[in-house]
Parts: sequence; C-alpha cells; structure tokens
Amino acid sequence: MEKIIKFIPNSITGVRIFMSFIFTYIILGQPIDGKEKFVTIIAIFLAICLSDLLDGKIARKMKSTSTIGAKLDVSADLTYIIFSYTALIILKALPMWFLGFVCLKFLEFLITSMFIKRYNKLSNNPFVFDKVGRLVSVILFVIPGIVCTLNYLVPYSAGDLIKLLLSVTLIGGIYSSYLRIKSCFEMLSLGASKCIE
Repeated sequence: MEKIIKFIPNSITGVRIFMSFIFTYIILGQPIDGKEKFVTIIAIFLAICLSDLLDGKIARKMKSTSTIGAKLDVSADLTYIIFSYTALIILKALPMWFLGFVCLKFLEFLITSMFIKRYNKLSNNPFVFDKVGRLVSVILFVIPGIVCTLNYLVPYSAGDLIKLLLSVTLIGGIYSSYLRIKSCFEMLSLGASKCIE
C-alpha cells in the first residue's frame, strides 16, 4: 500500500508529460488565433498547471517526496515548456531567442543548484530555488497559455503584449541568475554553508 501511495505524485507528473504532448499537438493543429479549439487548448493548459500544483503538494502531504520525484517534476516542466514553446515558435507567436534564454536559464539553474548543494546539504531536494527564480519559472510555465489567450482575445495587440511579457521575464531571469551566481561565488570565497534567501 505504501508503494502505491508513493506512486501517486509521480503518476500525476507522468500524466503532465503526456498532456504536454497533447497540448503541443493541438496548438500545431490550428492557426494561433484559431477559435475552434481554444476551449480545448485552455482546458489542457489548466490541467497541466493543476497537475504541477498537485503532484508536489500531494507528495509533501503524504510524506512521499523523493529525489526521483523532484527530478521527474522538473523534467516534466521542462518537457512542457520546450514542446509548447517550440510549437509557438513554429506558429510565429514566440521568438526563437526566448527559447534560447529559457534553455540557458535552465542550464544555469542546474549548475548553480549542484554547486549550492555542495555547500548546503540540509535539503534532500536536488534543486535549490530562489524567490525571483520561482516567480520567473511560474511565468515561464504560464506563457504558453497567455500567448494562446492573447492571440484569441486580442489578436491585433497580442504581439506587443507578448513582447512586454517576454521582456519583463527576461529581466527577472537575468536578475535571478545574477543572484544565484553571486551566491555561488560568496560560498566559494567564504567556504560557508550559506543558502540563497
């Protein structure tokens, strides 16, 4: 029974990966401002967001958090972001440079998390999150839904609103990276077990 309980959060995460493929397929199946599948796109988007909220909460509540679960969760998030962004780039709703920024930010997140974990072994989570980075990751996660919604509701001004959103997200991501890298250098110079606040 205990193994089944521990399997529930990871199953929810696995379903999110599957929903990411469906989301991408549906986006690619119609014009970006298409009306016929908008409700389906938003329903799947909301289900993906809900599954991301639930898997971690359920794992913590059931005391079944694990390194594998944390890695699976981050992998599911990255799968969703890469596939949905790629679809939106193909439809010319997002610029290619932004996907490059996301990949660099993720790489920085992995490297700084590994570095910080060397100095701070208090947490079992293989990843270290900072406050600004969490906010940026939430925005990165909801961008596909926002882009689809803006192109549906306000197709003529969607481009400008999306550029503004991407610019603010880029600035937040750069600031988060600065804080994380600065923290790594401070740990290296002090040799202290200090964590990002």
